[in-house]
Amino acid sequence: MDAFDALKRFFKAGTDVTIALPSDPFIVLDRDRAAVKLKIAERAQANGVANFPPADSENLDDVETEIVAEIGEHSARAQIDAAAMHRVYGQRLSELALLRELSTITGAGEQALGDFRATIINRQGRLGLAKDAIRESYNELAHFKREHGLDRPAHRSMNKLYAWSIVGISWIIESAGNTAFLMVNDDYGLLGGFVTAVVVAAINIILSALVGQYWWPYLFYRKPAQRLLAASGSILWFLAVIVWNLLVGHFRDAKILGLANPEQAALGLFLNRPFQLDSIYSYGLLVLGIVFAVLAATAAFRKDDPYPGYGAIYRRHEDRCDEYADQIEEALDELRGTRDDAIETANAIRSELGAQFRERGQIISSRDTHRNRYREHQDYLETIGNALLGQYRAANVRSRTDKLSPSHFNKPWVLKRTDLPLDTAEPSIDNEVLRAQEVLEHSIKTISQAYQEAIESFEHLEKIKGSLTNG
Repeated sequence: MDAFDALKRFFKAGTDVTIALPSDPFIVLDRDRAAVKLKIAERAQANGVANFPPADSENLDDVETEIVAEIGEHSARAQIDAAAMHRVYGQRLSELALLRELSTITGAGEQALGDFRATIINRQGRLGLAKDAIRESYNELAHFKREHGLDRPAHRSMNKLYAWSIVGISWIIESAGNTAFLMVNDDYGLLGGFVTAVVVAAINIILSALVGQYWWPYLFYRKPAQRLLAASGSILWFLAVIVWNLLVGHFRDAKILGLANPEQAALGLFLNRPFQLDSIYSYGLLVLGIVFAVLAATAAFRKDDPYPGYGAIYRRHEDRCDEYADQIEEALDELRGTRDDAIETANAIRSELGAQFRERGQIISSRDTHRNRYREHQDYLETIGNALLGQYRAANVRSRTDKLSPSHFNKPWVLKRTDLPLDTAEPSIDNEVLRAQEVLEHSIKTISQAYQEAIESFEHLEKIKGSLTNG
């Protein structure tokens, strides 16, 4: 506004009687310049010499009317400017979006709290099923231990990958060693010896691994009958390993001697002289086979707890416990994230709401100041108008020959005032803002409290185990 007023003064420097002050939203009048513009002195003298207006006149004369019109023009301009500024203040108030959504904020706070509680209930329901499974798992494990007289945790077994790797490596090494011993006098040379060695080692290693995995554990079984059966079977297996590897040694001797059909010849040699071999290399085959057979059986046996079935049931129990712990951690992470997001959003809304409410107060205060300044400006214009009228009337009376003063000269002129509108609905917003802030604060506290209660409601493994022990 000030910039346009400056341009206005530049283009109308000769006739404009206004002055734009930087600290005043309204344009003030230069009374002296207004008096010159209206030619008050000259026209007052001319009318006074003519004894005009008449002494009994009750109405304003032409000069007074022009003075009043000039002041009225400035008053109308001030009214337009004041109304425009009043609308600007109203627009600024309407742009405070959160203040228009107070009821929505209140509903959103209550909805956020409800959503959080629904999430907690959902998580508690899912954990309830898992908790029942954990209780059953504890009971199953306890029942197994009581039934089999176990008072220890399951031994940590060798990693299955390592165990089967040992079995596989034993097969490979035995096959490689047997190849060197069995390739002699073979029609297919190295290839024939390798194929024979692989088959021999496979029977030796696979049978031993199966015995170590499925038979040896029953050596530790609670019932004597199973232990006796397992011991008998293990002895038979070891005898079978010795017999098998003796046959392999005799098979090599038969090949060295160049006997036809070395497989049948080896069987004949075994029957005639089972423990007598012709070569130290044949004894090497025997020892190599026995060593790798025992190694494969041991590796297969070590891949689980020595007591049959205990390792499997203990691992299932541990897996359930780990899964339950993971579900609790997942639930806490979800609730923690939901809580943090809700509190962060509520705090941000509350902070912005407070900032907009303070801005609203500043806008309303500025608008009230502007409204008061507009009233004061109308008083000012009325004062200027009466001052110009007084200047004219005094000069008029001095110039009159009848020395009379018209009767209306003693009456002050009154400017017709206008007031800017008031928004009667604004005071009620204070209570709504306070209510919205209280709801947000309540939501933050309640969500934090609900999160803490949820943490305490989730039964960890030790608590579940303790409840079973007490029961």
